[in-house]
Amino acid sequence: MAIRHQSITVTDLRERLRAGFVKFSFVKKDGSLREVHGTVNLANIPVTDHPSGNGNPSERTIRFWDLMTSGWRSARVNTLFFVME
Repeated sequence: MAIRHQSITVTDLRERLRAGFVKFSFVKKDGSLREVHGTVNLANIPVTDHPSGNGNPSERTIRFWDLMTSGWRSARVNTLFFVME
């Protein structure tokens, strides 16, 4: 069965990331497609990697924990996002 890429808004993606893991992709600055298994739900992120609260969040990016790389990543909100189903 083929994986389907369904477009999603930044608002909907943020909600899904807060709820748990989301398989999604986005168009990177260089035009390539990046696939991610991400979350911002602290229950799904190792305690040692929880945010310290010293960061400066930006409304121009969406930050998420990437399960595939075990690290924090971000993407610009003005890019195209797709949920992988």
